[in-house]
Amino acid sequence: MRWTFLILTFATVAWAKTDVVAETNSALEDFATGRINVNAAVNRVKRAGGEEFASLELVTVYKRANEHDRAPILEFLAGLAYRNKNVEDTFLRALTHQDPAEIVAAEIGLGRIRSGEGLKPLTANLGSQNFGVRREAARALGLIGKPAASAPLLAAAKKETDFDLKLLMIQSAGRAGDKKQVGTLEVLLKDSSESTRIAAAQALCAMGTPSCAKFAGTLLSSKEKTERLQGVMLFEGASAKQSSKVLSPALSDSDPRVRARAARLLAEGGDESKKAWLVVESAKAEGDTKLIYEDEIEPLRLTDEQRSAILKKAGFK
Repeated sequence: MRWTFLILTFATVAWAKTDVVAETNSALEDFATGRINVNAAVNRVKRAGGEEFASLELVTVYKRANEHDRAPILEFLAGLAYRNKNVEDTFLRALTHQDPAEIVAAEIGLGRIRSGEGLKPLTANLGSQNFGVRREAARALGLIGKPAASAPLLAAAKKETDFDLKLLMIQSAGRAGDKKQVGTLEVLLKDSSESTRIAAAQALCAMGTPSCAKFAGTLLSSKEKTERLQGVMLFEGASAKQSSKVLSPALSDSDPRVRARAARLLAEGGDESKKAWLVVESAKAEGDTKLIYEDEIEPLRLTDEQRSAILKKAGFK
């Protein structure tokens, strides 16, 4: 896969530092010529702080690309998750094309930028014949978090033949946040399938309902660490505002996996202080326990500079 990136003049990107533009262009060219994959390219651009510049380039290139090259460009844009009107419109336009890979990449992008404009077409894609298109539409609707998506997601879950996707649709319905669906989800807490019960509990936890606190509390108070970890995982995708009251006590759990996972979910839910908590606990830990903390820190994508600043503030040399 090869294409030529436009090299924008510094006048066009006067906001950018020369080194940011240079490193971003280098990452774009290495990706375009196949020297690095999309994940490596995204990481390089983000480390350089070049998301806006890279997005401008990628949107321009997308418009000129042939159909075989469009999906990788969208994957790059989705990885950057930089939101502006041009990026959003590019993802929305891609949903009208025929290539499932392109549609899936656009769905991922719309979810990551929390596109309200994506609500209608993504909801329509819940009925797609293509499994990947249905799955990423469901995931994106949960990330966008618009209550109007909850009922369609639960309706799609009733018809879904793939069990794992059915569970994802239930979880996403909770993340979408329509509390009118609480009754439907609470019925699923009594389902014969344990996986369905857990998915319904996750959905209710995303909404911060009392039934979630009761269900999660039972697991978190268990003597079995695997059940306590399962209780923590009910809050995957929930905001810290909704989960903090129930999850915070897990930071003192006897098992480091439970402690570390609870901190990571709180951090991902918006509690920035838990990023520092994880970094400090990792610095104090040794051996396997340290690896447990590092595994939870990795998804947070903290830079070396951020970690150093946290440790310096905490008094580490």
